[in-house]
Amino acid sequence: MKANKLGIRAILLAIACVLMVSIGTTPVNAVTKQKNVVVYKANFHFVVNGQVYHAPKDTQGFLYNNRTYVPIRFASYLLEKSVEWNQMTSTVSVKQPSESQLKQLQNYKKQYLVPNVDVKKPASSLKKETIYTLVDAAGYNFFGKEQSIPKDVTTFLHKGTLYVPLRYFAELIQHDISYSSATHTITMNTRSQNGDGDNGTGNGNTGGTVTDPGTGDIENPGSGAGEVVPPTREELVSAVDSQLRRMEQRVTTIGYTMYEKYSNATTPEEIQSIKDEFYALIAKTDGEVQAILSQLDKDLTTYNYEVGSDSADFRAAYEAKKEVALALVFS
Repeated sequence: MKANKLGIRAILLAIACVLMVSIGTTPVNAVTKQKNVVVYKANFHFVVNGQVYHAPKDTQGFLYNNRTYVPIRFASYLLEKSVEWNQMTSTVSVKQPSESQLKQLQNYKKQYLVPNVDVKKPASSLKKETIYTLVDAAGYNFFGKEQSIPKDVTTFLHKGTLYVPLRYFAELIQHDISYSSATHTITMNTRSQNGDGDNGTGNGNTGGTVTDPGTGDIENPGSGAGEVVPPTREELVSAVDSQLRRMEQRVTTIGYTMYEKYSNATTPEEIQSIKDEFYALIAKTDGEVQAILSQLDKDLTTYNYEVGSDSADFRAAYEAKKEVALALVFS
């Protein structure tokens, strides 16, 4: 027989409760949103050390709200930086590559090298297109430091590719980058400002600027010089809060899929199977929360901060919500 409405409501509420794992308050707009946005796609010229590259057709950049967006992986690879994606925390990490990774990056770049191209002309005209995307769906870690997204910056995840504003990318990647709006040309250099970037050993701590020769505007440069500044204790705890909230968004999507399946279940076997999936989801979430909180304690110790009760507070909030959720399912 069809699943009853009370059972459906219990499952859905239980899922929602389990996912509310963070403490503190978060504005509504800090939660990942799904939306359609109108962009103007462009086949940018990426000029790196005097050589011209074009991104793969399915990951070309675009203009949105008078900002230039670039695919973070492709742009980072051109600057010979490694990129890693943490599925558990929905975090992209940009790092200095190992020697073997550097060789792979240099070979990768050759695939997209475009010889004999006139960068004084746009490679293509702007193409208006509506894309379905996730907004602010990832966290960012550059050179070992968690980076918060400024309130005035919007990032997009579209078809598996992360796009960020060029100015924001320049500040995080810590290189000077220029952009010509007349020819849609982005000029970068693998050497960082302190001159240590070509061999992948630069400390990457000099900040970056974006200049638009087409308008003469100079965006605000990043700041900082000298030693790499360690994250503050507040930044470490805030980063974990962000990780848990991104996990919440990801697993909520899974939960709603379960809800749809549950609402269409017609036999006791189907209903039980979906409940089993729900319990498996809880178990997996248990593991993810534990891993995140263990890493927090480790990071606090590494940077000589008092461990304190932050992890315990996060865990207590999670366990309390989970207890309510399981009680709802069993009722």
